[in-house]
Amino acid sequence: MAFSVRVLIADDDKASAKLVEVLLQKWGVEVIVAHDGVEALEYIMQPEPPSLLLLDWEMPGYSGIELCQKIRQIDTSNPPYIIICTARDTAEHIAEGLNQGANDFVTKPFNTQVLKARIEVGRRTLELQARLVDAMTRLDHLASFDELTGLLNRRALFERVHEDFSRAMRTDSRLCFAVCDIDWFKRINDEHGHPAGDAILRQLGEIFSRQLRPYDRVGRIGGEEFLLLFSVKDAGRAHKVLERIRQAIEAHSFEYQGQFISVTMSFGVTFVIPGEKVERVEDYFSHADKALYQSKERGRNLVTFFDNCV
Repeated sequence: MAFSVRVLIADDDKASAKLVEVLLQKWGVEVIVAHDGVEALEYIMQPEPPSLLLLDWEMPGYSGIELCQKIRQIDTSNPPYIIICTARDTAEHIAEGLNQGANDFVTKPFNTQVLKARIEVGRRTLELQARLVDAMTRLDHLASFDELTGLLNRRALFERVHEDFSRAMRTDSRLCFAVCDIDWFKRINDEHGHPAGDAILRQLGEIFSRQLRPYDRVGRIGGEEFLLLFSVKDAGRAHKVLERIRQAIEAHSFEYQGQFISVTMSFGVTFVIPGEKVERVEDYFSHADKALYQSKERGRNLVTFFDNCV
């Protein structure tokens, strides 16, 4: 089986459980065995639980049906595939098992070929489910992160910025709100080509990630422009952080196809101060943008603070 699954056999009949265990191992399947419902539930609740469950209908502790009910109450994007094993093969019993959360059933005593086919159906179903979960995870990542830099994109960044603003207002804490962009980026693209510009943006993402703490906010908000948001005690500390980042960018040897390209950035900074009349994100962005414009006017490669940062 190309896509590997780990199977839990839950059966209080030790002889029956051993027979199935030997068969599955012969087919190259990793197997765990539990001899009552309580032990089975312990395996199911582990951080990395088995993905395919062969549950006997009647067991001490919890029956197979009771386990189905408990499992289906667990909130997960990757639920296990459940096969109920039972001597009850009437339509009523089969319908009851399926209605309680089982994916399939197999009658006892087992027919080896049927059991193998049921296991294979479960394996294929789990493989498709895993692919779907992986695709959804990648789509969610693409929806929140900038493809070039690996940083938050504009939409996701502003969602988190609003959350941080609300938290700052509740906790009476101060945030540094900084907008920065690459100096002479159009000139870099014109002289070295847009692929070189893309390479610079990727390397900038790595620098920002190294220079800031994991819980600080940083994202690309468009073109060569970035937004940084982090908690800070005062303007002095904010200046040290941003100067460290500015100097790291200035000192970095940006490389593209053997060419080394000098890059600098200009910064405009304001503070999110609880109690101020202006509390909209757009207003703080406007203030930081005005400070950024002053950095450009003063010669670029500078950190400039807005008037409320004193």
